[in-house]
Amino acid sequence: MLKKKIIAIIPARYGSKRIKNKNLLIIKNNKTLLDLTYLQAIKSKYIDKILLTTESKKITNYCKSIGFKNIILRPRYLSTDKAKSEDVILHALSSIKEKFDYFILLQPTSPLRSRSDIDNSLRVFLRNNNDALISISKSRNSRFAVKTKKKLIIYKQDSSQKLATYLCINGAIYIAKINYFKKNKSFYGSNTGYFLMPKKRSIDIDTHADLKKLYKLLK
Repeated sequence: MLKKKIIAIIPARYGSKRIKNKNLLIIKNNKTLLDLTYLQAIKSKYIDKILLTTESKKITNYCKSIGFKNIILRPRYLSTDKAKSEDVILHALSSIKEKFDYFILLQPTSPLRSRSDIDNSLRVFLRNNNDALISISKSRNSRFAVKTKKKLIIYKQDSSQKLATYLCINGAIYIAKINYFKKNKSFYGSNTGYFLMPKKRSIDIDTHADLKKLYKLLK
């Protein structure tokens, strides 16, 4: 990929507010949310390294058993409900000894994201020379809605404006130039692109209702 090195960061804490230990829940064919994300990441044509960040020895041991080679333990304060994902990413980036140009964040809570979603989003990111890129999908719910202009996310959607369909951040893919992210500590900027994913692969597991919807989709 233009001789650039790309690292995937997969964050996985043991505790969770709404669904207990959701990252280790068996979803289908004896596979957990972590399995499903890892299996798509290792199929990518462009990812050079996969890094798991967790505070949990139980998750560490499980991930080693399914193939993870690179795991870092993060401090407990970065594994609470109040911890910011940006701080988790910065901690992970600070632990990397090798030189990488870009990173892609793959949260286990997006289990239907495919290898083609990963690789196609990276192609869009590089083709448009974005500083960062965020995956979005169409939704009837205005939560996390954004507006786009040409190939960029320009600002958040006014929640008071009622529309039949919104473009919403789906949580599946975040990409950034490492130097850009270290400086700005954010994916949002004047050169943040987007990758539109199908709604059927954009489910984000946060509540028991989301989990029931996932089981239904997998059937």
